[in-house]
Amino acid sequence: MGKKDRHTPRTAFVTLRDLPGTRVMFWLVTDCPYCGGQHLHPAGNLRSADPGDTLGEHAASCNPERRYVLTLPPRPSRKRGKEARRKERRAGRMSDLDE
Repeated sequence: MGKKDRHTPRTAFVTLRDLPGTRVMFWLVTDCPYCGGQHLHPAGNLRSADPGDTLGEHAASCNPERRYVLTLPPRPSRKRGKEARRKERRAGRMSDLDE
């Protein structure tokens, strides 16, 4: 690990949670890239704030000298074989009708 890698902020995937009984929202870091623990970062008010505005670079709660970038986890990719399976079924139906 080079010297430059130690100072670049790491990526932390977050989920949006609300505090029960209040209108406050938090970003929950489930796996901190530095300590492996869970951390909370305020995301704003439930009614007036856009929580997406608070994503970005933040200081880590476990060590304020280190920073990480709060981002949403990537969406799972679509299954590529679904269209191929549909074409096979359609071709099978057409061949049954031809016979």
